[in-house]
Amino acid sequence: MTANTTEATDGGSQASPPLTSHTSHTSLTSLTSLTSLEAQGLSGLIRRVRRLAKLSQRELADELGVSQSAVAKWETGRSAPSTRMLSRILDVGALSMVVVDDKGSAVRPMNDVAAKDAGGRRYPAHMFVWSEGWWAPEGAGTTAWLNPILCRSADLELPRVRYSRWWEKPRPPTLADLLDHPTWQELVAEARDGWQPRRRKPVIIPDWALQDSRKSRNRQPR
Repeated sequence: MTANTTEATDGGSQASPPLTSHTSHTSLTSLTSLTSLEAQGLSGLIRRVRRLAKLSQRELADELGVSQSAVAKWETGRSAPSTRMLSRILDVGALSMVVVDDKGSAVRPMNDVAAKDAGGRRYPAHMFVWSEGWWAPEGAGTTAWLNPILCRSADLELPRVRYSRWWEKPRPPTLADLLDHPTWQELVAEARDGWQPRRRKPVIIPDWALQDSRKSRNRQPR
């Protein structure tokens, strides 16, 4: 879904009706920038904020830490506030800015607690992220230590994380896959749902096989 509409509302997250004298819900339709927002009545929206807050231009300017002439220019369309300043202006009128899609449904930000890679970085927003069993280092697949390494990774809750622009799993992506990235625990749960290594007699794992275990979060399909 492409977010191409911004809505200022006093609490609801649904699309609001056009501004009338009987409602404080303000709909800013088909907004992609403050330039197009200007054409949709940004100056009137700022005046609406002043009316709701019962503030003069000078009083609003003092509240925002700008000059009265800046407010006057916004209200006459000679300039436009930045997105951050617009958010502050709406706060003064007890309004908020919501991004909605072309159907008027609110669009949530991506999950802030989604899994991160070994460097603490978020995975690329445009890619799918999933787990592909448990982690094992490159080259371990043909050694006698593979099964013990997989068992250790399962105990450490260390899945083999994959990410790609294209969905590469046998099952089709779920709605959660399409809308967001999974959390680390969701990746662990996905690994537990798949094939599990057999528990056998313990084998000493060589150091080389453990050195980059945390880098499993950085694996990208080739």
